[in-house]
Amino acid sequence: MMKVDYMQNTNCAWFNEISREDVPLAGGKGANLGDMAQAGLPIPPGYVICPPAYRQMLECCGLDGQINEWMHKIDRNNFAHLQTIEREARRLVEEAPFAEDLRVQVLESYRALGDNVPVAVRSSATAEDCAGASFAGQQETFLNVVGEEGLLKAIKRCWSSLYTPQAMFYRAQHGFDSCTVSMGVVVQKLINSEKSGVIFTVDPVFRNHFQMIVEAVWGLGEGIVSGAITPDHYLVDRETYEIVSEFMPPKQIMIVKNGAAGIQQVAVPAERATQPVLTPDELRRLVDLGNKVERHFGNPQDIEWGIEAGEIYLLQSRPITSL
Repeated sequence: MMKVDYMQNTNCAWFNEISREDVPLAGGKGANLGDMAQAGLPIPPGYVICPPAYRQMLECCGLDGQINEWMHKIDRNNFAHLQTIEREARRLVEEAPFAEDLRVQVLESYRALGDNVPVAVRSSATAEDCAGASFAGQQETFLNVVGEEGLLKAIKRCWSSLYTPQAMFYRAQHGFDSCTVSMGVVVQKLINSEKSGVIFTVDPVFRNHFQMIVEAVWGLGEGIVSGAITPDHYLVDRETYEIVSEFMPPKQIMIVKNGAAGIQQVAVPAERATQPVLTPDELRRLVDLGNKVERHFGNPQDIEWGIEAGEIYLLQSRPITSL
């Protein structure tokens, strides 16, 4: 109870202060990251801007009434209608000023990560990553955000992504009240991944709990998450590490940091285009981590990971909801 009381009076919380029980105060993504950090899993350092800060911003700026009116009138089957709401709602949120106390806490926390350190800024809605629905891809993520003003802008864009047509449609379709759903924002030190990918701790297609899927690409994980890059694909026996099947297409593009800020798409160097992304040792270590994360949460997980300088980092984890 002391922890909950504390968090209700702060705008930001570090991963080691939150757990899976804190979805209302950290959003689904943030709560899961905090839980993994507390379990000693390899999570890049970071913090969450708590969802109540977003609702307070709407109220202080007088935006809650207008946005709630739009949400009550949503016609989920009228895409042009959803686009109109998106345009107006996102503009209002992104033009709204930060309250001074929130701005101070956000920037003090950012400075504690390092001097203008590159970060990933990820949406963490209070309805996402729950056992009954997957909000993967519904809200936005910004990679290689550098500097205080860039961070504040990315936070507002994460907040406003609650009102993309796909997010509003999905919530309406699954019975989530858009007037009460809120948005936390994860600010996490960016891992400059040479390799990245996803783990499905259970084969979600054949629902085989004895086999795990590992997918990998060169560079940052945005290419695989967005579907822009076809990854190396391994189906692995999760106990014996035997590779049941594998598919390694030629790699033509990868996503990397774009200088001072942002990301860019570049060609894969010729010598790596036909090479497997993962070494046998890296694949084995990823299977081990997948098993650990599933045991920790007690149910099958969809995990994003990255490898920098030989170290594996877990970037997020959510339940597999399609089983």
